[in-house]
Order: sequence, then C-alpha cells, then structure tokens
Amino acid sequence: MKKVLYIVYYYPPLGGSGVQRGTKFSKYLPLSGWESVVLTPRPALVKHPKDRSLLDDMPTGQAIYRTFTLDAHWLYKVFWGLRLPKVVTWLMFHVFRPDAEILWLPFAKLQIPHILKRHKIDLVFISGPPFSIMQLGKWIKDRYGIPYVASFRDDWSLGQSRLDNPPPASFTKYERKLEKAALEEASHVVVVNKAYKRDFLSLYPHLAQDKFTVITNGYDESDFEGQPPQREKDKGKLQIVHPGVLFGRRHPGIIWQAILNLIDRGKIDPRLLRIHIYGRNFSSFVFKGFEQNHTIRSIVRLHPYLPHDQTIDVIRQADLLLLFSGPGAKSDAEMPGKLFEYLRAGKPILGIIHPEGVSAEILQRAGSGFVASQEDITQIEETLLQIYQLWQNKELSINPDWEYIKTFERRELSAKLASVFDGVLQEI
Repeated sequence: MKKVLYIVYYYPPLGGSGVQRGTKFSKYLPLSGWESVVLTPRPALVKHPKDRSLLDDMPTGQAIYRTFTLDAHWLYKVFWGLRLPKVVTWLMFHVFRPDAEILWLPFAKLQIPHILKRHKIDLVFISGPPFSIMQLGKWIKDRYGIPYVASFRDDWSLGQSRLDNPPPASFTKYERKLEKAALEEASHVVVVNKAYKRDFLSLYPHLAQDKFTVITNGYDESDFEGQPPQREKDKGKLQIVHPGVLFGRRHPGIIWQAILNLIDRGKIDPRLLRIHIYGRNFSSFVFKGFEQNHTIRSIVRLHPYLPHDQTIDVIRQADLLLLFSGPGAKSDAEMPGKLFEYLRAGKPILGIIHPEGVSAEILQRAGSGFVASQEDITQIEETLLQIYQLWQNKELSINPDWEYIKTFERRELSAKLASVFDGVLQEI
C-alpha cells in the first residue's frame, strides 16, 4: 500500500468540521490503496475545542506523530482579556505571519526526518488552514525530493477574514509571496469549492486549470446508521436547528427581525416556534440588538458545543435545518461543512445564503429545501412564512435527489483524493 504523509494542524481529539474532513480521509483512503501517516501538534497545547468522539473514526493502527508546539492564540487570549485588541492585531500582522500556527513549523521539521526514516513516504499531503504549514511542502520537496499536494479548506489571501480585517500592505505582500510559492511548488492543489479555484487563478493566471481539483466536504454514511433517538422536546413546535458558531458577518439579526415582523402581522405564533443553536456562541453577539426582546429570547435557545455524533442526532431530529451566511463580498464562496450532513439527514433545509453562491447551487440541485437571500428581509419573511404554513398543514417535506447527494459521501471523496495522489505519482 502506498503511503502519504498527512500534515494537518487540526486533528482528533480536536473538534470541528475541518477536523472531520481529515479524519474521514484517514479512514477511507486505505480503501483506495493509500495509507496515511499523520503529523500534527499535541492537542493539549492547541487552543481549540476538543471532540473525543472523532477518535472513533480513526482506522486501527493509524500512525500519528504528535509534536510539541507553541500556540500564540493563548497569548492573544491574554491581551483580549486585558482589553487590548490593538496589541493582538499588531502581533497578527507583524510578528506571527501569516498566522499564529507558524510557531509549530520548527517542531514539525524536527519530527519529519524521523518519520521519513520509519516510513517509505510516496507523497506529502498538507491541509490548510493554517496556511503557514504550506511552507513544509517546499521544505520537504527540496530536501527529500518528495512531491506534495496542497489542500485548501478555506480561501487564503482573498478570504473573508482578510476583506473584513484588511492587513497592512507589507503583510499582504508577504502573504501573497507564500501563497504563490505554495501553489507553484505543489504538484497538485485541492480546494473545497470552485470559488476558491477561481480566486487562486485570478491572482495567479499562469497556473494551469488542471492543476486544481475540487473535492468538497461531505458526509459519512456510517454516521447515519440506525435511527436517531426520539425527540423529547419541542413536541408540537416547529423546531429549527443550527449547529455551529455565529460570528463576524454571520450575525442573525436579519432573521430575528423577519420573525418579529411575521409575529407582529399575526402570521406566525411565537409559541409554536423554537430555534436551537449549538456551539461556542456568545449570547452578547447572537442577541445583539435584541437583548431586551423577550419574544426572540423565548424562541431562540443557545446550547454548548456538541460532540459530532450527538450533532448528527440533533439534526436528524429537527423539523428544519438552518444554513446561514453573512452578507458582503465573497459570501458566494461560503460552503459550510454542515451542508452535506444536512443533505444526508434528509430534512428540509432553509438556506439564508447568497442566492447565486456555491451553497445555493448544491442545495437547489439536491432538491433539499429553500433559499432566501441573506440580504433581503422580505424574501426571508416570505420563505419563513411558506415553511411555517407547510409545517402547520403537515406538508413540510422534500424529495431529494439521492443519487446526487451520494456523490458527497466520504468514501467517494476519499477515492477522488486517492486518484489525485495516483496522478501525481504517474507524472514523476
């Protein structure tokens, strides 16, 4: 079996959708002739939510090398606590470039020679963010002659975080230099949606179109085995569920106002509506502008982060699944990982998203729900009312295109990644 050195910063028992992508690749790549050897930091040293349930997904005998690291996010937390956000911004743009995780690189470099002595590595696969670790690809290629595939779960220099918090020109110049080198030196580039490919090619048009392969996030059929537990709460209510963090542009105020408008016009009964939001959310953000609104506070419930296996149960029990992205530039490129587990759950989805974006395209092609522009409150009201009336009449259902949805199964996606690896080796 061929071996790939998988360099990834976020790996179980760290939690989150980006972690699931890597775990599922490790789980299913062996079915296509590839065994992964994982290089990652020690989880206790990384400031990130933990989800030990994801450890159950790792294949038996998975080789994992966990190294020491320094995580600047702990330092950021101190300055945030001291209410010195400008210090954090200065550190981000002038010291820890291009990201805080760059402090892991020297420790990763110390471990790599030992891994290469113990394993016959055919290929290196690097997953970002964090994007600083892309530098390890060229480092390994130059010293050991092993090709690497770069994988981008998010946009880099053209991402929303850069647009919303523009860095100094010197930072952008430095970051673009790293980005260009990572893309040029990689034997192949994997991106999670076509919008990211478009962005990279707009910056670096000399790169070949066929150097890029889109491999989306997905769902694991084994996560949906059996029936979910019976729903005990909110019986007789329209239960809407959103697992995940709301932050930045993703402020739900327009949704809360749309609901209040419908209530004020007597179109919906607030006693029959319940919205559950799971994750490390701050009530001060979620309810900003609605702090004293008892109606919204009675409808919306905030819950802590749930392990992935419990999240699957929650979405399978819901009446409606909420997919929400904020307004503004690049919102068409947003494609949350939860979308694909939503699709597999077979429950109606309300996408309050860019109506012409990558998520809307998938949602509509799958026949799995409703789309309303995240910037059009009238459209949101009309769609919510339509859903509410269908639910009242016991007609809230969908007829999904299951053949299309199956293309997002993790085994299929891992096989696609394996074919990328095989193609790289054939070109050597």
